[in-house]
Amino acid sequence: MVETKKIGIIGYNEGNGHPFSFSAIINGYSQEKMDVSPYPNIAKYLSLRLPSDFGIDNWRVSHIWCPDKSMADTIANCTYIDNRVDDYKAMLGMVNAVIIARDDVKSHMPIAQFFLENGIPVFIDKPLCDDLAELKYFKQYLENGLLMSCTGLRYYPTITNRFSNKLDPNDIVWSHNVSIIDWYKYGIHVLESMIAVMGSDIVWVQNLGEDSNDIVRVQFASGKFSIIQVNKETGFVIQSTFYTRNSEHFRIDYNDNFTCFRNMLLNFANQLNTGKPAINPEETIKIMKTLYAAHLSLKENGRRVYINEFDYV
Repeated sequence: MVETKKIGIIGYNEGNGHPFSFSAIINGYSQEKMDVSPYPNIAKYLSLRLPSDFGIDNWRVSHIWCPDKSMADTIANCTYIDNRVDDYKAMLGMVNAVIIARDDVKSHMPIAQFFLENGIPVFIDKPLCDDLAELKYFKQYLENGLLMSCTGLRYYPTITNRFSNKLDPNDIVWSHNVSIIDWYKYGIHVLESMIAVMGSDIVWVQNLGEDSNDIVRVQFASGKFSIIQVNKETGFVIQSTFYTRNSEHFRIDYNDNFTCFRNMLLNFANQLNTGKPAINPEETIKIMKTLYAAHLSLKENGRRVYINEFDYV
């Protein structure tokens, strides 16, 4: 009999429904209770899936902690989590791994540090961090397979299969990417997905936008480049288009969160099983440096920020 791996979920911050969706994908869920949760959009896309789409290996979300106990109760009731704890540190010795399903980036370091230094594998919701000192701390755990962090959108099917193998990354000249609300929280969706296709040999980054409208050029050593726009006023749109030498273009409208999240969790499960990083640690580090470089460029009036300025990390 295969032993159940117990997973701890840590939430919750305003506007991020990932504790609901991740837990539902692993444990299954109550449609009735999810329908009246704060995230009816999650209830809707869950309802479209087959029962066989739920479950990750031999995992079970067994414990949950949220700063707001009533929210922990809501998530637990929706997704069949048996144990609520008053302090996330109480999960030590009770779970095999932890998912920090929060995108308020400043919460990541103190919570993750406790588990990582006790040898507990951790998945951290995007973005991993917004501070280079924290990135330097996390680097060893990315490299030794104890830590994984990414956006689920890097596992969008047409990203992973390169448009059913019709897109050759070597043919790409440039790409255009659009996201919403916040550079760190939502810009990473298209940045990381684009890098998963175009590679991570990034030389410099320049942000020519303003506070509510990031316009970022990401320049590659090969001569390829990518433009990323993140606008705080736009209605929901997350989109990428890749333009090639042979006049073709390949567009993605990221509209399948369930498949992305499921594939992401499966990759984390594989990392737990093998002890090997699911994502090249240098790629994750380059993504974080690129996020930081664009933020710094905006602060410094659109200066080109070279990634090698952060070689000390």
